[in-house]
Amino acid sequence: MREILVAYPSKDTALKLRALLEGEGYDVPYVCATGASVLSIAQDMSEGVIVCAEGLRDMTAGNIAEHLPPGFDIVAFTRGDTDSFMSNLIYLPLPVDRQEFLNTVGVLVNSASSFTKRSVSDEDVISKAKLILKETNGFSELQAHKYLQRESMKMGKKIAVLAQEIINDFM
Repeated sequence: MREILVAYPSKDTALKLRALLEGEGYDVPYVCATGASVLSIAQDMSEGVIVCAEGLRDMTAGNIAEHLPPGFDIVAFTRGDTDSFMSNLIYLPLPVDRQEFLNTVGVLVNSASSFTKRSVSDEDVISKAKLILKETNGFSELQAHKYLQRESMKMGKKIAVLAQEIINDFM
């Protein structure tokens, strides 16, 4: 199980998130307020999950995701729709559903490695499922990916497993 780092500009909010996660049995050894702190702590960890605001005092979640070493995923709370896409960054819109948040963190924490380390076969399955979603539902690439992310989190399944189910249903 991977450790969690909570990063939030408001210390009070960060501590509440930590208490919520620890109350659910997760290990949250780190709390900080800046992107620089996140990156510094991440250098000392082999892998982990970062729960943060879309924007910290010095960096956005996207900037942090770009500079993290392999093995890390980010769950970022956002107030609006975001068009950015990164394989190791999941945005959850505020107000966030508590269960959706906990499911999302649960999938990430319990995965053996970061979603940035998908196998080639998993990437192929995900790409095929996105193509099906684009053709059948008229989704863009980004919409198809967000759909797969959202549904996999709701169902508590890895995105590649859900993608394979979509392919099987389509065949």
